[in-house]
Amino acid sequence: MRLGLLAAVTLLAACAAAPRPPCNPTPEPGTLGSICGFENPEDVEAVPQAGLVLVSNMRPLGAGPPGGKLMALNVRGTTPRQLWPANGDVREPLIGDPTCTTPPADDTFSPHGINSIPSGVPGVVHVAVVHHGSRESIELFALLGSGDDAVLVWRGCVPYPPGVTGNDVAFAPDGELVASNFQPTFKGFRGAYYMMKGGLGLRTGDVIAWHAERGWRRLAGTAAPQPNGVAVSDDGNTVYYAQAGWGRVAALPRDGDPDGTALRSVKLPGHPDNLAWSPRGTLLVGVHTSGAKPLLCIFGRLPCRASWALVEIDPRTLEATERFRHDGDVVGAVASAAEIDGCTYFGSVFDDRIGVRCEPERKPE
Repeated sequence: MRLGLLAAVTLLAACAAAPRPPCNPTPEPGTLGSICGFENPEDVEAVPQAGLVLVSNMRPLGAGPPGGKLMALNVRGTTPRQLWPANGDVREPLIGDPTCTTPPADDTFSPHGINSIPSGVPGVVHVAVVHHGSRESIELFALLGSGDDAVLVWRGCVPYPPGVTGNDVAFAPDGELVASNFQPTFKGFRGAYYMMKGGLGLRTGDVIAWHAERGWRRLAGTAAPQPNGVAVSDDGNTVYYAQAGWGRVAALPRDGDPDGTALRSVKLPGHPDNLAWSPRGTLLVGVHTSGAKPLLCIFGRLPCRASWALVEIDPRTLEATERFRHDGDVVGAVASAAEIDGCTYFGSVFDDRIGVRCEPERKPE
């Protein structure tokens, strides 16, 4: 039955979708535009300290060789530039797992989820990136400087435990890294099997965390179908994560929920992907709204026109408000959103572009 489903999806994917409109990096305020120059830009991360939006270019998972990039886009800019690979720039002393002493090779880099946090040192931002390719790991970087002068240097990595394939990562205030364990693998028929299993609402992973003094641990009570985006509250007490296969975003204490009484959740209009904090202290969630249609994009039906929505969640009450909905024609299968300087940028897991939508400037009263 599994092979039959895969064959049917592959056959449907063979029918290529019609080309999409050209990119429009400077849309009218309040409308959706797009910025080209990316390859599978799954996650976008606003870094106000550097005046940048970081964008992961992970390349198709399991569909070809690695060789992805971390890109940067100046706020209100229209031309992305590559930050990593960057000629092997490394800064000592290394942090992370002491057994990880060399950065991933340029041709094996495949970045996925991104998170950043101020370092406390002016002009330096800590960056964590989920990585697939030569190893399953969280790669650790320092972002130095700002704007066109910003550079990214490698600081170390934390390999995932065996049997874990990451998706997103978030810093906690005490230095712990909280990460989603999405499913055992993305690769081949086995990866497709777990994708379909999660889509049917069956558990495929959980949320895990790593600290330099304690190593890895699992957050009790977080097993879910395709745990995806993660976020940690400013005080470090609460973890939020997307239960993609159940169409929910959940919140629980960072210590976990072993007796099943502390977890809260909210149902969303589709399958939630990445989470990000807005300047208002709310959670921004990219939500896939086209059911199983993204499976066609996984198997090659491109450009991907899967519909999506932007949802904003109050972290205290978990009240969810839909802010924007799109049919996927300008940019499809949006997985993430980042808000900075009055504009929202949208990452797309299967596209060659990101979305951008800026609010109209308020006129003086």
